[in-house]
Amino acid sequence: MEKTAKFIKKVLFFLVVLLFIFIPLYPKFPLINIKGTFVAIRFEDFIIGLSVGIWVIYLIISKQLKFLLKDKLNQAILLFFFVGLVSTFSASFLTHSVVWYLSLLHLLRRVEFMILLPVVATIVTDKKRLIWILSFLILTLILVNIYALGQQYLDWPVISTTNSEFSKGLILRLTPGARVNSTFAGHYDLAVFLAMALVMLTALFFTVKKRIKVLLLILGGISLLVLIMTAARLSFAAAFIGVIAALLFTKKRKYIIFIIVGLAAILIYPSQLQERFISTITVNLFHQGQRYVGQSEDQNIRSKINIPTLAIKTSSNSAKTSTFSTQSGTISSDIAPGEPVDTTELGVYRSFEIRYKIEWPRAIEAFVKNPFLGTGYSSIDIATDNDFLRSLGEVGLLGTISFILVFIEIIKRIFSGFKNPDRFLRYFYAGTLAMLIAFLVNGLFIDVFEASKVASLFWMMVGLCLAIEQYS
Repeated sequence: MEKTAKFIKKVLFFLVVLLFIFIPLYPKFPLINIKGTFVAIRFEDFIIGLSVGIWVIYLIISKQLKFLLKDKLNQAILLFFFVGLVSTFSASFLTHSVVWYLSLLHLLRRVEFMILLPVVATIVTDKKRLIWILSFLILTLILVNIYALGQQYLDWPVISTTNSEFSKGLILRLTPGARVNSTFAGHYDLAVFLAMALVMLTALFFTVKKRIKVLLLILGGISLLVLIMTAARLSFAAAFIGVIAALLFTKKRKYIIFIIVGLAAILIYPSQLQERFISTITVNLFHQGQRYVGQSEDQNIRSKINIPTLAIKTSSNSAKTSTFSTQSGTISSDIAPGEPVDTTELGVYRSFEIRYKIEWPRAIEAFVKNPFLGTGYSSIDIATDNDFLRSLGEVGLLGTISFILVFIEIIKRIFSGFKNPDRFLRYFYAGTLAMLIAFLVNGLFIDVFEASKVASLFWMMVGLCLAIEQYS
């Protein structure tokens, strides 16, 4: 039995390495479509399912199951799953606020992502395996950046899931002014991934040899360039918050001034990111900018009931009428009276308005309906663009508190790792905590814990960090 357990563990390690490579690199081609949603079952779901299944067998054979169930972090995770199940049952059969199979699907997706934490933590049991995985992650980051640059400059294909039509697996191309998404099916997901990578590279930079330092510096510069190309304001801000946190945790405070100078230089240099930051201040905060005036009374009346929706056709040549397919300074083709005329300003305006007037109030309303259990997964549509409000709306106080308990236990363990005598492992702890902070900042305006690629990678990276406890 012991030999069998060792063999299974080796197989699981190769599957974990495969997941670290496959999840970020394989485009979101759908395998099985689910009625009522454009979130499809994909090939990576089967690989994760296979890995989890073999992992459970390994736990039983190696007699580690009882030990894992006694672990406080695993208990917090199981509590979160249990509350989610109760909320799903309540919403499906008591309050009837969801379609049961869609709510169950959303619950299973969260289980699928988070269960990767204990899987990785159980399997990566020595420093050599950690180094191997980090090496493959660096290679993966290089490939992600190369593909993003290829989309921008070589017309490489785009796979997007930003609307129901694109999510069918259409092969698309970027239009002028559109933002790269590499293999992540959306520029926001790519930006979150790059923010995570930049934070971790910052922490590891100070604990590797000089020649590797040069590689990390070049890779970090390219990753920052691609992040700027996504023009994702929140992820850009989250990346710099995370980088500064990494410098504080690694006690490299003197470098913070260089980060601030670099940030200022990036924001001064003309780019779509700069335009969007400026528009955030001028349009959303000070309500400036030229607005479109209705040409008739009928237009003005209709504008009062108009619910602006972000123009999602930004990623492909199919989007001929997209408000974002033209350069800044031009007039949009689908503008409503009262909205900004400039296309960049219009995008920034709608980005905030749809959150402030539609998505966030919808989540708050769901929370008020059932403060303890929420109205169930999938009850407040596909997006809320604030993971904390979404949690309150879908699973209420009980689900949100159980989710917070998971993070409290994770943070406690990471802080204890700062005392690790191994400098490399100590800096890896610091990078993971800084990455966690950047991820939570992204969660203020993006549903990062529901985005399959970045959510899976996040929990796996945390699992990789917590695995250090076994050999430190």
